Amino acid sequence: MSLPLSLNAICGLACEPTLLPRVRMAIAMVAQEVFAESPETPGYPARWNLSKTVLSPTEAQAAQMMVGIVASPPMVAAAAAAAAGGATTPAAMATAITDDEILGAIRMGWNAVAGVSPDAAQTAQVEQAET
Repeated sequence: MSLPLSLNAICGLACEPTLLPRVRMAIAMVAQEVFAESPETPGYPARWNLSKTVLSPTEAQAAQMMVGIVASPPMVAAAAAAAAGGATTPAAMATAITDDEILGAIRMGWNAVAGVSPDAAQTAQVEQAET
C-alpha cells in the first residue's frame, strides 16, 4: 500500500501543536457520544471506560492518541487533500483539516483505542446497517 503522504509529513502533523487543542476537544465530544450509547452496543464496557478516562483529556493523553488519529485513513486523506491544495507545512495542513474530519477520525478509531475486538466492532456495524 502506498501512502498519499510521507511518514515525515504525517509525523509532522501528529506533532503539530496547533492541532492538539482541537483533538482534545474532539476526544471529549466523542466521549460524550459514547456515554449516550446503549449498554447493548458491542464492546460498550470498554468504550465507556475509555470515555470515562479521556472525558477531560490531558495534553499528554491527547498527544498519545494524536499519533493514531493522524495515522488513521480519514486524517491521512484529509492531510493529503490539504497538501494537494498547497499546504506545505504541518501547521498549514492542520488548519486545512476540518473539525468534522477530526471527529470522524476519532469516531473511527474509538474501538481500537478502547480495546474492543474487531469482531465486536464489525457486529455493531452490521447491526446498525440492518436498522
